[in-house]
This record gives sequence, structure tokens and C-alpha cells, in this order.
Amino acid sequence: MKRGQVTIFVIVGIVIVVGIVAVVIFMGKVGVDSPVGLGPKAFINKCVRDAVEESVWKVLIGGGEVVLSQSIMYDGIEWNYLCYQADYYLTCYNLHPMLEASIENEIRLDTMDDVQNCFDKVAVDFENSGYDVSGGAANYSIDLLPGKIDINLRKSIEVVKDGTVQNFENFDTSILSSIYDLVRVARDVVNSESQYCHFEYNGYMLLYPKYDIRRIDYDDSKIYRVIDRKSGEEFKFATRSCAMPPGI
Repeated sequence: MKRGQVTIFVIVGIVIVVGIVAVVIFMGKVGVDSPVGLGPKAFINKCVRDAVEESVWKVLIGGGEVVLSQSIMYDGIEWNYLCYQADYYLTCYNLHPMLEASIENEIRLDTMDDVQNCFDKVAVDFENSGYDVSGGAANYSIDLLPGKIDINLRKSIEVVKDGTVQNFENFDTSILSSIYDLVRVARDVVNSESQYCHFEYNGYMLLYPKYDIRRIDYDDSKIYRVIDRKSGEEFKFATRSCAMPPGI
């Protein structure tokens, strides 16, 4: 056999081996990411965390709301009012006195369909693999806590195949987030604006250097950005307090 023919056979062999390895790796990845591959609890936890993280981002840029109820347009972006007064000279009213609880409910409502879709994916994948799947209603809530968000999720799932029964009920999980602390700062801003028509953000940053607070005065309103320096998360909102008539 000539040396050229040997080289060709070697190359073909290498290509075949690489192809087989690639197929095995690819199939393995598909299986690992599926509900059956991960297991119901791990898959649901990941699926729900992804949905909540996206919703948290919406709330942070929306000043506490997914769909803004009262806002001002600045630099092509809607900024949600947390404190507002339509008249001149007067201090603003706190539009969201229970901001933390409101945000928890906002995230829950925004992700309820996504959470149900996570469970639907589990049912479909297991049924396609020959399992019988049944379940009850979900008990779902969100808790904002320092440095994290607790996702409280309870739902009974029964998976049966060949007489073997598996039961799953607790799908509680959590994600890291600075939103609790950012909301606390926003509450301090609103309390000061509603009482004194002003918030001394430079002095506040001296006391709490972990936050970067930026303010822009625009069209009788104040545009606030509260940033956690470590996480980079940012809470955006607006206030309108003690506005002055034009020409004064």
C-alpha cells in the first residue's frame, strides 16, 4: 500500500471518530437540558429563576412596575413616577407607599404564565418518554430580601412509570438581586421629596457609599437612577415635587 493511500485512510478514520464524538456530545447536551435529563425539581428551579430574573429587570427599569401607570418621557425612555404632584409649589404624594409589597406582587403576576409553562414543559417531556404525569394547583409567591429574592413555589407532581411512583412538591428557590436595598433607597428619596421637596443625594452617598445615586432635573421633574455599585443593578424612577411655574 502506498504512503498516500495510508494517509487518506488515517484522515478518513479521524473524521469518522470526530463525527461520532460530536454526535455523542450533542445528544448528551440535549438530554441534560431536558426535564427528564435534569429531573423535575432542577428543571423547574432553573426555568422559574430565568423567568423571575427577566421580570426583575423589567421592574428595575420600570420604577417598580412592568406596565407604567404614571410616567414622564425623558431621553426616549419612560420614567415611572413614585412621587407626584400636578400642582405648583406643593409637595408630592407617594404613589406607591407599599412599594416593596407592590413589586413582589408585580413580579408574581408577570411570571405566573411563565411558571405554568415550566410545569407544562415537564409534563410534555415526561409523557413523551413514557411516564404518566399528574399534579395539583401551584402556590406561588415572591419575597424581596437583602441581597436576594426568595421564590416560594409549592405544587404537587406525581410521575409514574412501570409501577414506580415519584412525588415532587417543594420547588422553592432563590436568585441573587440587590432590588430590596435599591427599593429601600428609593423609599428614602420619596420620603424626603414628599416632605422637603428635595433629597440630598450627595450626602446620602457619603453615608452609604455602596450606592451611586444620579439625578437630572427635567421639565419640573427629577429623574433618579439608584445604582448598586457592586452588582451593577439599577433602579430608575421619577418624582415631581414643589414644581415652580414657568418663568419663575
